[in-house]
Amino acid sequence: MAAEGLSDPTVINKLSVYEATISKDDMPIDYEGNRGRWHGYGVRCSREEIDALQPYILHGWYAHFWNEEKIIVVYNDKQFELSRDDKSTWREAIEHGKAQGIPEDELDFATD
Repeated sequence: MAAEGLSDPTVINKLSVYEATISKDDMPIDYEGNRGRWHGYGVRCSREEIDALQPYILHGWYAHFWNEEKIIVVYNDKQFELSRDDKSTWREAIEHGKAQGIPEDELDFATD
């Protein structure tokens, strides 16, 4: 999850963060030409915490969460449950992201 995609990045403080990464400076951080640093977080959270996070996700961004079997993709207005091993279940989530202006190559829902 990237702090840049949240209307209030401090909401991350309510989650159990197990990893934080900060990119080098002067990286593209949106599709409007803004540059800066990415602040990425790996978190452990419950389904209830995911639901509570959704109102903070900005249009044109998503967060995704996974376990051994499934991926939950969360946009500002919709959630999708995908099979981690069956990419045919990903199409609707990818199309929704593209409709929000996210390039398809950024809708890979990486779990590594």
